[in-house]
Amino acid sequence: MSSKQPSQPVVLPTQVAHAWGEDQRGYFSLSMRPLHILVFLLPIILYYEIGLLGWVGTRGTASLTSHELLSRFFEVFGVLGLHLPAIALVVTLLLQHVLTRDKWRIRPMVLFAMIAESAFLTGPLIILWMVLNSGGASGGGTEQGAALAAVQGGAEAAVAQASVFSSEFQNRLMIAMGAGLYEEMLFRLVLITMIHFVITDVLGFKDKAGKMAAVLGAAIAFLWIHDQIRLSTGGIDLRLAAFILVSGVYLGVLFLVRGFGVAVGVHLMWDLLAFVILPGFRDMNAS
Repeated sequence: MSSKQPSQPVVLPTQVAHAWGEDQRGYFSLSMRPLHILVFLLPIILYYEIGLLGWVGTRGTASLTSHELLSRFFEVFGVLGLHLPAIALVVTLLLQHVLTRDKWRIRPMVLFAMIAESAFLTGPLIILWMVLNSGGASGGGTEQGAALAAVQGGAEAAVAQASVFSSEFQNRLMIAMGAGLYEEMLFRLVLITMIHFVITDVLGFKDKAGKMAAVLGAAIAFLWIHDQIRLSTGGIDLRLAAFILVSGVYLGVLFLVRGFGVAVGVHLMWDLLAFVILPGFRDMNAS
């Protein structure tokens, strides 16, 4: 393999942006560059962090399991702070941008294209969910309840019953954005990178084996954090578990092939569909 150029669009060593060719100015390259990813994610970061301050909806103190785990990660090193995961993400992307020695220039069309690509790549998740539930609602509850559970990490799913026109709608939106951002940060950006480092740099396995192990390991952890797969009878909702596991693998592959920004975009699009849009239509029809 040829040596990497200083301007190679790498957010982390586990990513393969160079696989899209030599055009460093094309969309697939620019959409994986740290500065474009940061600007793409900045509205999501700001909305969720403002929500934590209580300025959005009625449950400003509501948090996500993934966000709490990231906060605990910083506490291990003696650092406390509700907004540290967001600060760490912004600083990481800025440092990566500086290390790539790229220009401080944003192309707006790249950002709009990232939104369109994220919406398109959400299609496989929708198809997967429809296939898995083609035989009816899963054993863990109604189809809508399972869909919501698939994208949430804790008690925040209780706000799903609120009317789309009430202040609880802001809570839904906040949680959808937070889950899409911080679950990807924890399970893809952090966990895949750590597993890949151990497999390749510590144990000496090949890069391909490291990527495969990292994607699968992160997907299993992604499945484990969702308590909703455990039924009240003591069993496992196999349909929901399969959806979460395959989704985790899919998002892991997207992270490696299309970068952190698009992976967050796809996760967020699914969250918005399952946790904001569909419950909103249901509530309007019930009113």
